Formats: sequence, C-alpha cells, structure tokens
Amino acid sequence: MITDFYACEKYINDIPLFSHEKNERNKSGNDNLSFLMAELGDPHKKIKCIHIAGTNGKGSTATFIKCILNKLGYSVGVFTSPHLTDIRERIAVDNDIISKDDFVSAFNAVKDAEQRIVKKGKSPISYFELLFAMAAVYYEQRKPDFVIYETGLGGRLDATNLITPEITVITSIGLDHMKYLGDTVSLIAAEKAGIIKDNIPVVYNTGSDVADMVISKVAKSRSAKEINVAKTEYIINDVSDKTIDFSVHSSYYKYDNLVIRSKALYQIDNALTAIAACNGLFGNEKALDEQIIRASLLDFFWPGRMEYIYPNVIIDGAHNEDAIERFVETVNNVYRDKEVRILFAVCEDKEYKPMIELICEKINPAKIYVTALDSKRTAKASEIAALFKSILEKNSYDGVVFEGNNLKTVFETACSEVLYKEEKVLFCVGSLYLAGSIKKIVMEAKDD
Repeated sequence: MITDFYACEKYINDIPLFSHEKNERNKSGNDNLSFLMAELGDPHKKIKCIHIAGTNGKGSTATFIKCILNKLGYSVGVFTSPHLTDIRERIAVDNDIISKDDFVSAFNAVKDAEQRIVKKGKSPISYFELLFAMAAVYYEQRKPDFVIYETGLGGRLDATNLITPEITVITSIGLDHMKYLGDTVSLIAAEKAGIIKDNIPVVYNTGSDVADMVISKVAKSRSAKEINVAKTEYIINDVSDKTIDFSVHSSYYKYDNLVIRSKALYQIDNALTAIAACNGLFGNEKALDEQIIRASLLDFFWPGRMEYIYPNVIIDGAHNEDAIERFVETVNNVYRDKEVRILFAVCEDKEYKPMIELICEKINPAKIYVTALDSKRTAKASEIAALFKSILEKNSYDGVVFEGNNLKTVFETACSEVLYKEEKVLFCVGSLYLAGSIKKIVMEAKDD
C-alpha cells in the first residue's frame, strides 16, 4: 500500500500509456480492464453517466454540460484528460478536484484489485485504465447524480467505452493521433463512433460532412437517435472585451443573447453541443429554461483554452491542425487590431507542419518564439524554428523567429516584450503540455 500522494503520482507516471505489452502503445481491447472492473464490483455501472469523444472540444463541452446540470440542481462528476498542472484535475465533482487523501484511497483500491487479477493470470493495467478505474471507484463513493466520462484516445478501444451512458456526445473531429486511429477523417470518425451504443441517443457536432456521414451510419445501425448540432442555427451578436454574446435557434428550442466569458469563437460550438446534449438527456417535450441555460454558460471556465494569464498574454491548448485552424479563426476575428506574437512548442509525434503553415500564412505573426517542452515527446526547438523560417521566407513574410530550449527563459523573454503594451498580444500555443507548463511558471512567480 502507498500512503503518500506524491508516491502514488510517481508510480502512475511510470506506467506505460496504453498497455504493458512490448509495444507500450498497443491497445487491443478492454477484456482485461473488464475483468479488473468486475473485481472492483463494476463501480462504473453504479452512476448515471454521459460519454464524450472527439478530436477537440471534449473537455470544454463536458464543462458546459456540467454547468447546465449544476444549475438544474444535479451534482456532476467529470473525468477528463489530460491535466494541465495537477493529475487530480482529471477526477472532479462539481467545482472540486479529488482530494489527495481520496486519490490515494482510490489508487490503493484499484492496485489491490489489480494484484488479485494478475494472480489469476490477467495483465497489469495501463496508465489511462488505472485513472479510469480510480475515477469510477471515487464516483461510486461520492455518488454524484451524473458522471461525464471523456475518452482518452479514440473511442472504440478506449477504457471509458466500458460505460453504458444515458447519452453519447461526439465533438469536433479532425486529423490527430493518426498513428493509432487512422490517417483519414473517415477512419478517425469510425473510431470515435465506436462509443455509440444501441438505442442510446447520440449528439454530434464534428465540423465535417465526412465524419457526420460515418457517425450517422453507425447510429442508424444501432438504432440510436441522432441529434446533429450542425443543423442548429446561431448568430454572434457581439464580441466584447472578454465575452461572446450569441443567439441559438433550432427546431426544438430558441435561446437569445447567451453569453460566454471567453473570446474563443470555437467555444460557441462546444456550448451548442452541450445545450443539445442536455436537452436530449432529459428528452423533454419542452426545452430547458432559457434562464437556466444563460446562467449556466456564464459559469463556464475551462483552463488552457484562450485563457488570459496576464492582461495581453494568452495560452491556448490547440495541438493539432483542426484546433489550430479554430485558434487562427479567433485570432483573425477578435484580435485583428493587435500586433500578434506567437510562442510555440509542440510534441514530435504531432503533424506539426500544417499547424505551422496555418499560423504563418493566416496570421503572419510579427514575432515567433520557439521553445521545447519539458517532455520526452518534445520536438526540437531548432527544427521547429527552421521550419517557421522556411515557411516565412517562402511566403516573403518578415516575421522574426527567436528560439531557445529553456521554456521558462523563452516565455519570460516573450512576456517582457509585450506586457503592458496594449497594441501587442502574445499567444502561447501548440501543446497542452506547453499551456500547463506556462501555468506552473506563472503560479510559481506569484508564490515568490
């Protein structure tokens, strides 16, 4: 038994991501995990749940849903990934992350069960499977009214796919994790659609006609009611200093002058998906009350997504081509009167060239700061900087590229050149690891 939180965290971080096979990223199914969950008493079956998959927008959509359900008087657990600064962020109830003591307790319960199944000839569980099992154990003890489970990777083979939800949600789908999910939108959509269950409604807002067709076909084969959010009309009424005001019209409901405390235009899609999911969850003939929806959206906050950490310094976790495209849309529509600067770092296993091309060609930043992540997965700053320079030169742009391997030093340099200069804005983008690392730097600076 491990009794110290930090010892538990270290143990978890040393576990392979997907399996204990020689190829640690192999993921061939959930039979082993099913055996473990049965050993624990199947805690994932004890609480009503909502299942979310997608390339981007899962965490934001989950948080919007939580806010709506909270305003309706329900307690809501949320299991998300990855975390930014604290592994406990992945397991939360309402506005509170799991305590260190409860984290340790859940960890030991799952590890004890794992030891028992290993003695019966089963395999040890992977990093994400352990966290999923810990979350299920914790939620069974806390007994929230609902739990929202976000997939870790894909859907069909994901650990969370053991649940049987009240409603299924699929968010934006784009090209990411292609090594594991397939190299086309159609193949990736099929993996995401693997969470659709027989006779359980599916709400989807993929941003892709190809993905929509794949999901619709799977839904029909499973007699799952389809709610395609793409058919919902909305208008943006106003984008103020730090809010977006918009109105929504669908065939089932109408909500006017909803406000999100964010300037990220992509959060409108996530809010629309959450609204559709909550209306679909209860299946009411009458739509949820407009005042409830309005108040819920005002409560929304999801860290690391167009989050101001200083007055003119913003972090955004966009880490694939689809997310960068939405990031660029926001920058060009909301910050077009600013001198834009970009701090960029990325994981080497990402398809980062299209991300960099979008930034260079659609934003043309005045200055680009390139650095490395504090991770084994980081792409080299020198290689990324060279790619930025080649794309800028090819397009005859005059942006300056600054590079450095020390993230903290590069961040501080970038901040010193923009802070308190209203005409300038710095975006830190390319990886959720980057967003989390910068949040830690800022928190440590405030503690000094």
